[in-house]
Amino acid sequence: MGCCCSAQQRDDSEFSKLATKPLIKHRSLSFDVPKDIKAGDLALGIHLKGCRTLQAGASGDCDPFVRFWLSSDPSKIQESTAKSRTQNPLWVPDELFHFMPFKRKDMAKTKLIISVMDRDNFGDPDPLGDCQVKLSSLEVGAEEKEFRLQLINPRTGEPLESYIDLKLEVDCAFKAHGTQEEKVYEYQRWGVVHGWSNELVRNGGSLLPTDPGRWSNWDKSVFCFEFEEVQMPLPPGWSVKKDWEVNGRPGSADGWEYAFGFRFPGWFDKCYCLMRARRRIWRRIIVNTNLSTKMNAIECN
Repeated sequence: MGCCCSAQQRDDSEFSKLATKPLIKHRSLSFDVPKDIKAGDLALGIHLKGCRTLQAGASGDCDPFVRFWLSSDPSKIQESTAKSRTQNPLWVPDELFHFMPFKRKDMAKTKLIISVMDRDNFGDPDPLGDCQVKLSSLEVGAEEKEFRLQLINPRTGEPLESYIDLKLEVDCAFKAHGTQEEKVYEYQRWGVVHGWSNELVRNGGSLLPTDPGRWSNWDKSVFCFEFEEVQMPLPPGWSVKKDWEVNGRPGSADGWEYAFGFRFPGWFDKCYCLMRARRRIWRRIIVNTNLSTKMNAIECN
């Protein structure tokens, strides 16, 4: 890693603010520049890479996910996807989050608060470890800075032998808003005759008529059988920077992860007994070309 540093001493008041605040699971695509973004505003970009040697949760298993929020606005919490049965989760590709806008003068007193949680399908998640980063440790407009942060016990405040790996950057809010990523899921089912397939049984495949579909959007609110139904059309002024591609996953060169069903909450790197569904992520990066032109006349200082 480019930088190795331990987490700063926890301020209990920062983590207690989490409480029951609303969660923003992922930044939804927004093609119009928000009215609250002004010239000179900044954005914090977070690339979540993985965690190491997490402690098992209260259930004995570990289904980790990560929550992020800023000390200046604890009401806006962003949450990663959860990984199943692993104490060393990896997010491939990096999961990307943005917090914006904020002013340069606020960087000195603002901290990024990070809490690693253990998902519980039948109750509230259990905290596994906390840490924080002062935004003043980042340079505006510089390349992404890599961190390995040591987690601390959320109950006792003692350091743990657990770590989180991520990359952080602070840049112009216009630039951050003008570069967005779209992600969709592709699904297949296992059948005795045809093996893994994304075609319906009546068409010589393994998908059942009761299956939700071959594709879904990122939050799984829309399932369909045709990719065109889940792909968002590009609005005027936007172009594709990096076209659709499969993003790999550890242990699977083709990017697949496995579960007992298409809507099952836990997905795994390997296919275990009786698992008959698998999925993988397709991602593309799009940019606002009109906004890029305007940015040439704006200095985010």
